[in-house]
Amino acid sequence: MSDMTMEEKIRARAYELWQQDGCLEGCADEYWHKARALVEKEMAVHDAAETGDAGAPASD
Repeated sequence: MSDMTMEEKIRARAYELWQQDGCLEGCADEYWHKARALVEKEMAVHDAAETGDAGAPASD
């Protein structure tokens, strides 16, 4: 999944969320926004793990 663009990741996640909710019609924007927030959070956690900054406070 690392080769996917940000938009592709969001689209895939939005589709998963939509399916989990029973394929509700008329809620595309809601699923897109939820998916974008989740993907951005996952990417931030992943980036922090790669740099060794897992949210620990900086030392003085």
